[in-house]
Amino acid sequence: MAESLSGIRGLPGVWSQKRLILVFVVALFVVTGLLGFVLGESYLAAERQAETNARNIAGVLEARLGSTVRRIHADLEHLAVVLPRQAMSPDAAASYKESVSRELVLYAARFPEIVGYRVVANTGEVIYASEASFQPGNVSGNTADRDYFQALKNDPALSLVFSGVVNGRISGRNIMIIAVPVRGHSGEFLGLVMAPLDLRHFQQLFDAVDLGPNGVITFRRSDDARLVLRRPIRPDTINQKVQNNPLHLRVESGDPAGIIRFRAALDGVERIYAYQRIGAYPFYVAAGVATTDYLAAWYRTAALAGASALLLALLLLFALLRVMRLEREEAVNAQRLGDSEARYRMLADNSHDVIWTLDIPSLRFTYVSPSVERLRGFTPEEVMAQPLEASLVPESAAQVVGEIAQRVKRIIGGEAAARVVTGELDQVCKNGGVVATEVVSSYLLDADGVPRTILGIARDIGARKAAEQALRDTNQRLHAQIDEIERLQSALQEQAVRDGLTGLYNRRYLDETLEREVSRARREGHPLSLVMLDIDYFKRVNDTYGHQFGDEILKALGAALLLNVRAEDVACRFGGEEFLILLPNMPLEAARGRAESWRQLVEALAIAHGEFTVNFTISLGVSAYPEHGKTPDDLTRCADQALYRAKHSGRNCVVVFGSEVA
Repeated sequence: MAESLSGIRGLPGVWSQKRLILVFVVALFVVTGLLGFVLGESYLAAERQAETNARNIAGVLEARLGSTVRRIHADLEHLAVVLPRQAMSPDAAASYKESVSRELVLYAARFPEIVGYRVVANTGEVIYASEASFQPGNVSGNTADRDYFQALKNDPALSLVFSGVVNGRISGRNIMIIAVPVRGHSGEFLGLVMAPLDLRHFQQLFDAVDLGPNGVITFRRSDDARLVLRRPIRPDTINQKVQNNPLHLRVESGDPAGIIRFRAALDGVERIYAYQRIGAYPFYVAAGVATTDYLAAWYRTAALAGASALLLALLLLFALLRVMRLEREEAVNAQRLGDSEARYRMLADNSHDVIWTLDIPSLRFTYVSPSVERLRGFTPEEVMAQPLEASLVPESAAQVVGEIAQRVKRIIGGEAAARVVTGELDQVCKNGGVVATEVVSSYLLDADGVPRTILGIARDIGARKAAEQALRDTNQRLHAQIDEIERLQSALQEQAVRDGLTGLYNRRYLDETLEREVSRARREGHPLSLVMLDIDYFKRVNDTYGHQFGDEILKALGAALLLNVRAEDVACRFGGEEFLILLPNMPLEAARGRAESWRQLVEALAIAHGEFTVNFTISLGVSAYPEHGKTPDDLTRCADQALYRAKHSGRNCVVVFGSEVA
């Protein structure tokens, strides 16, 4: 035994206390650094996500607000042109009341966002209105003292005026007036056409947006900084101007859209704001996400991570103190082992790990520490009575026997590094089971330089292997979750630009694409056409067959368009029963032909409803770049006006802006 254990005296000593302290400091620094990096990245990710959410919400609100204002503006301009000039006299109002009011009712039915359309004489008296309750001559219906009336009357250059937020004299609700002048052939002021915009609809839209408990949405004028609408509602701030507001200063400088972060003077809350101008109109909308809201989850994570880091540091400190204590104990034991064979034996016999020596020529154990019984269930005597192969599973036995022979040759050949080897072996237990062990083996040389004994230590690594397997399983689940998240993100990105009912592109995607295609057409000199279509008598379909069947009509029309457009065309559901198709690189005549083919295609469609089928038709308006406009708003407005003419020319027809019915 003394000979077999004498090699222990040559084993390297444990690390010094200074090196252990250095390892502790480095480990603590690495963990703290990694924790700081992960928290920093998650903080930036939360901030980026908040910016994206605010930008998306501002974009959606701008699209909704801009669409409403543009269409109302277009209707007002059209009414100002088509109204008979003689009808603008209060004395003639009785003669024209029925025809003009009927026209106003038709226009107003398209916009639930407005109180109605009204025609005002140059005296300020409201002489026609779409509201059935309106009575000419009512004192509350005189607008001569309103700022917008005076502005249009006194400034011939003005073509459009927006009022501040007022309480409507007729409607009794908070409204904002949109007005255009009606002028005579010589430019004299005959009156105006106006639409009171009912701000309740937009307040409901703002209230439906989830921006967190402290989120805010503002709809403000860009020319004089007056507040039009706010979520949450603050009635005392309506029509108030802001001073030195960083967001408004950005808008004043000409920025059409952007992101800014600051603490609001009104409530002292710090937010990330995304803002966007409403087209060419003197308004902008801003959506603000509070820092305390979008970082709430991050704060919880940071607190948990900090507590975990502190716990880890305490555990590392405990481990360091324990290792230092073990180092001192092992130093004392090493000193004692150097004094006598008995003390070496005591260390081996009381070691948690299994210490053993193996005779290389016979491949039998000459010593096995008692801890083998705790590890494998065999007594040391039972192990020493067996050959080496009996202690290992067949695969490990074949590997070890072959490696011993190879290492002996390498050591005899002078390769000192081959004397120490570390590996993992599966050992057989007495109960028939298998235990995974880490084995460190040292080849001891005799006086002639030939290794004939192996001194080894075997350690149970079953728990570590189980932890490694659990980590691998966790990694697999994590990768699967990441794949699912990526799939869901891809689906969400597709849903963000698609209309859920028809499968066509949505309004947001169209606005982005139309702006891009108009710029490209202008840059490359290519034609560009726009077709706006509307289902005829769609309200009658909904009223007769129900909204569910109306949805089936919309789906059928969407499917027909998808199958009959080019790859480069952009078919979009514009809103309700209106659709808009962007035709890049297609001249006006070709677009007219395409619109006619779609009209014929839809006319031939038959949608099953119970035991019978329903046919429907569409009306189409066509505009083109550069013939009818050089901006997206111009092209959309021209197509809308052409569609309006198609509707009022018998429906089920194609009208090109500025030409006769096709």
